[in-house]
Amino acid sequence: MFGKKNDSATVAGEPEKTKKLSPREVMAQQIDAVEPGKELSFKLGQIYVKPYITVVRNDAGKKFTVFQDGKDAAGNPAGKRGKFWDCDKAKDIANWIAEREGTSYRV
Repeated sequence: MFGKKNDSATVAGEPEKTKKLSPREVMAQQIDAVEPGKELSFKLGQIYVKPYITVVRNDAGKKFTVFQDGKDAAGNPAGKRGKFWDCDKAKDIANWIAEREGTSYRV
């Protein structure tokens, strides 16, 4: 009909288009991929006093626990780790980190 695209009709020889994931979706997939007992770290923007966030995958209870870490003189995670919150959805954590200009951190 007019203005409607038929999903079942594809042009021969044309590859299917895959949806490009947003940075938040990629981050959520990384968090979901963490094995129980393992953790993943992120660095927040420059303005935060405790700029490191660590996401730990739990074996029981809520799916993830989020910790906040300070930094040492060299700019690496250090100091007392403080429990920030528990969460079941990786997407919620990814959204929170992305809103604070967070990026994945590798030691």
